[in-house]
Parts: sequence; structure tokens; C-alpha cells
Amino acid sequence: MEGLEVFEKIGSGYLYKVTANGHNIEARVSRVQETGGRLKAEIGILFNGSPIVRSNPVLTSVSGMDAFWRKLARRLPQSDWGIDWEQLVENLGARVTDSHREGEPEIVISDIVIPETVQWQIEPMLLKDQPNIIFGPGGSGKSTFALWLAVLMDSGHVDTSHDLTVLGGKVLYLDWETDSVEIAARVRDLQAGMGLDRKPGILYRRCTQSLAVESDMLKTIVGQRNISMVIVDSLGLATGGGLDEAESVLEYFTALRYIGGTSLTITHTNKENLIYGSVFTTNCGRSIWEATNTGGDGDAKNLDLGLFHRKVNIVGKQKPRAYSMTFSEKSITLSVKDVIDTELSGRLSVSELVYQIVSRQGPVKTEELPEMVAEHLNVQPEKIHNAVKQAVHRFRKNNKMAVDNGEIMIAVQPKLIEGEDKWEAF
Repeated sequence: MEGLEVFEKIGSGYLYKVTANGHNIEARVSRVQETGGRLKAEIGILFNGSPIVRSNPVLTSVSGMDAFWRKLARRLPQSDWGIDWEQLVENLGARVTDSHREGEPEIVISDIVIPETVQWQIEPMLLKDQPNIIFGPGGSGKSTFALWLAVLMDSGHVDTSHDLTVLGGKVLYLDWETDSVEIAARVRDLQAGMGLDRKPGILYRRCTQSLAVESDMLKTIVGQRNISMVIVDSLGLATGGGLDEAESVLEYFTALRYIGGTSLTITHTNKENLIYGSVFTTNCGRSIWEATNTGGDGDAKNLDLGLFHRKVNIVGKQKPRAYSMTFSEKSITLSVKDVIDTELSGRLSVSELVYQIVSRQGPVKTEELPEMVAEHLNVQPEKIHNAVKQAVHRFRKNNKMAVDNGEIMIAVQPKLIEGEDKWEAF
């Protein structure tokens, strides 16, 4: 051996180059996986630029590596080419094993830069560099909504009426459910609904194996293509069909962490209309939204999509959101609505309804508020009277509401008069 020239990490794998007896030898290592202490990898060997062997030996097995170098020696005997294949394979196996097991380097906590604000990919929907989830029944519009978010990120389109702050970037759509033509058609229609006339840069990949199996290739794609967000449609098939099994779900989220970046996972509901699968689905998601819908104006081409924030770890829960989706022959248009203006208002909590009603209608008489809330929830006012009273009490305590002459109103907030050192109400 004449000495190591290159050993570096490339995407999810490694590149090993060496010159031996005047010949250039290159090993491309991918799909490195360790199970039960056995480290296995797929290795392709190129000799002077031409492939000669492709195998998947167990790097920690003496017999496995012995069989690998003997296979190389049969192709290019040492007596003819002067290459010590046994030494080369031993060096390669050791370097890959050491590098893989080294993992991420340790970090001194005091050296970590802490952002002053929460980092959002799409505020207030998706947390940056975190696993986000949207779940709902089939036909709720969640996949179309996820693609709409992808178009917003990809295009950098800004429309204040959407009530979203979008950090632009490239998106990779991983599809286990439909096909490329359907997704491309939806993206085209969504762009038309926004008035965009440009070629989308969203990347699409049809998937047939579990995310855990695909993770090496996907990590490479994400790195090479500078992907900011990955969308997974949907969780059930992406786990390999083991959505109710803890092991499969944990493998899925481990793979997401390995791939890196922001992710949005689409999944379904069970018979009880709860998020389907193992409790680890909820535990591993950092921000989870429930999607549900109702016909908007009775037209099959129009529906109201409601989004309810069910779980979050590093920020407070966000207020419910609603969008009107309008489907025409060659466009899909989304516009913001207040949930209280849809048939989904019954999904709001008593507290949410109290604030919505008072903020929209102005001062409300104390005795009338329970009736107004009950109308949305389709219950008798006396059943929610105490809950309304408690909600108002909490809002008053937080200086968000006030009561005057038997009327409940949004509290007056002061603001500083520009150029003067005093405050005024507004």
C-alpha cells in the first residue's frame, strides 16, 4: 500500500481512495447500519475508474471481511497486480467502523448559541428543524394543505392575507400514496390559485420502502440538493405498515432525525378520530395539528379546512385556524377564514369561543355570553355557564378582558405615542 489519499464522509456514506502499486482504488460506502453489534455496509470498489466488485459485508465480522477481500483477490490477483487486498479491506473496515461509531461530537453547553426567538419554518404552523405532524381523516384536505405550504416555501410567495410568515427553501415531497402526475397537477393548480407563473422547484420522490430503509439515500439527497423541508405522505406506509407498533414508529422518527432539517409528516385518524397509531407518534412529534373539514357553501368544489393545534413542546399552543379551499378546473385557491365563521366552530373550546365572540362583537352582556357560546357548541347554556365564567376570569386576570357595567369587553391596551414620553389607549 502506498498510503491513504482520501477518507471522507459523503452524505450518509463514505468515500475512500488509495493508490496501490500505481493503481487508483476507490471504495464507495453506503447504507451503513448497525444491528446487535454487527455493522453492515454496501461497498462498491472501483479500480482505475472501473467498477469491479459490489458487496454488502459485515464490517465487524472476520469471516465476512475475509470473504470480501478474497473476492477482490480473485478478480485482480495480487500476483498479477501487486495489490494487498487483505490489508486494503482491513483498513477500510476499520476506518468506516471507527467513524460510524464515533457519532456526533460532544459539545460544551456554554458554547451553544441560543436563538433569542423560537425558530419557525412557517410561523405559526411549522417549527424549524423539528418533526411537525398534521393528522386528520381521509379527504380532509391535509395533503393539499401540506403541498400549499410547500409551494409557499418554494416560491417565496408573500400574501399577508394568508397570516403566515414563511422562511423560504427547497422542499422534498416523499410520496407513499399517490404518484408524480397527481402531485405535479396539484402543485400546478395551487400555483395558479396564487397567480404564480413559474416552474416549481419542489422535488418529488416516489417511495416504496420504509423511511428507515430509505434514510441513507434521503440524507444524501437532502445534503446534495440543499433541502430545507421534507414532507412525508404518509406515516402509515412510511413506517413499513407498523403504525401501531412502537418499534416501527421509533425507527421512523429516528430516521427523520438522521435525515435532518424540518419535516412535516402527514398521517390519519383512527375510529375515535384520534391520531392513529402508537403513543410514540404523539410523543415524538414536536408540533401536531389536527385537520378536519366541512363543506363551505354546500358546493363540492368548496370546503372549509379547520386546523387545531393539539400538541407543542417549545412554544405555546397556537390559535385554531381555518382556510376556505376552492377547487376549479385548473386552480386551487386557499383563503383565510375565522373558525367561528365555519361549521367547525363547535370544535373550539369554551375559552376560544369566549374570546372570539367578545373580540368580534364588541361588549357583550354578561348574562348573554353563555347563550352565545352554547349556540356554537349545540348545548344548553347552563351546561357551560361555569366554564364561560372561568374563561372570563382568566382573561381578566391576564388583562385581556375587562368588565364594565355588566358588559364584557376586550381590555384596552396602551401604546406609546410616537415622539412623546406618554401613553394612550387604543
